[in-house]
Order: sequence, then C-alpha cells, then structure tokens
Amino acid sequence: MRGWEPTSGDCWGGRPIARRVADCAPRRRAVLTGTIVSAQISCWRRNPAFLCRFDDGTGTITVVFGGPRPIPGIVKGARCTVEATAISNGHSLVLWNPFYRFELPDAEAAAQDRR
Repeated sequence: MRGWEPTSGDCWGGRPIARRVADCAPRRRAVLTGTIVSAQISCWRRNPAFLCRFDDGTGTITVVFGGPRPIPGIVKGARCTVEATAISNGHSLVLWNPFYRFELPDAEAAAQDRR
C-alpha cells in the first residue's frame, strides 16, 4: 500500500465513527487527529511494543504498535491522524496497530491554506 486516506464516512460496520478521543468506545472505529505526547518501547500484554500517548484536546488514548521498534517520525510533538478500532484495556482504551499519517503543524497548515 502506498498511501492511506482516513475513512471519511459517518459509519463503519454500521456503527458511528468516533472523531474525538472523548467519543471513543470499545469495538468502535476511531479516526482521530492530534499530537503524540509521549512515545516509548515497553511491554503491552506481555509482548514488546511501541506505546504512544495521543492527545486530541478532548482526552488522551494509548496507541500501540506491535513489535519492539519505534515507528520513524512517531515522536513526542508529532501531529498525526490515526485510524483503528478501539479496544478495551481494563479501565482504558487502546488503538492497536492503527493506520496513521503525519499532519502539518497548525501554523504550517494555516500558512498553506493562505497560498
């Protein structure tokens, strides 16, 4: 696959798509745009993984990439859009191996809109 565009519809599998962290629920598709606030290699469910905290201004959610390697560009401060089905991890939600794309920082996006 060369590129990916986030799902643009209102529903996925007959259920509404969450567009904000605050609207995420287990087994519901989420398409979120926000900022990585932390990123580290750790264990998740006893397996090596690259864990990130993602914040969209309405809340934070954990994004988990399987495997013990960091994802190039997924660093603290990176702005991106992620898409995956939210799964329950006890008392919180996780996006496991999401599709992702990097977004321009807000100032750069505004400058491009003026062009």
